[in-house]
Amino acid sequence: MKYSGRIIAMLVVSLFNILRYFYYHQYLELPFKANFFILTFIFLSVALWCGMQFDRVKYYSEKDPLTDTYNRRTVEKYFREITRTIRNKDQKLGVIMIDLNKFKEINDTYGHHKGDELLIHLAYIINKSVKKSDRVARWGGDEFLILVPTSTNDFESDYIQEFQRKLENENFDEFPSVGVSLGFSIYPDDGQDFQELIQIADGAMYKAKGKEVAI
Repeated sequence: MKYSGRIIAMLVVSLFNILRYFYYHQYLELPFKANFFILTFIFLSVALWCGMQFDRVKYYSEKDPLTDTYNRRTVEKYFREITRTIRNKDQKLGVIMIDLNKFKEINDTYGHHKGDELLIHLAYIINKSVKKSDRVARWGGDEFLILVPTSTNDFESDYIQEFQRKLENENFDEFPSVGVSLGFSIYPDDGQDFQELIQIADGAMYKAKGKEVAI
């Protein structure tokens, strides 16, 4: 969770109190009283609380509450923003779809609580395996999406294979038979529309079901 709301609120209230100080005690030449500091403390406390509520609302509007990855709305917004930058720099964007195999069997056998634990663990593995510039989102159910800004001409060998190796080095002892399938598409080579790129990556992911990566 970021602190931008709290920082802005505290700065605004601090500025207000500085102006209040100069107006009452410098311009009007009123004597200093203890209630000035009491009111300042109250104003700052209210600002901190309001800023915290703003940060919390903003955080949960961008994130999936279970896996702490981004949600659909946020990643779609990021796609629009990053593609404008990519066009100017003549770069590419990798769109990776990841599906957790046998997820329904796990929910049916162990219960939804264990299924949630598995999704949280997979999200942790993915976040640990990607770069800071990448964006990871829970696309829905047991599917995850990764947006990868890249300048490489061979995305599969330079990124996908390395990412698969990182996944294979992880494990979840409670579910030793679990694996993931992934597919990808590249902007603008495979298309410029986000939904079109998703469909291409999704189709490639289901074709790869027989070549799942064990975790």
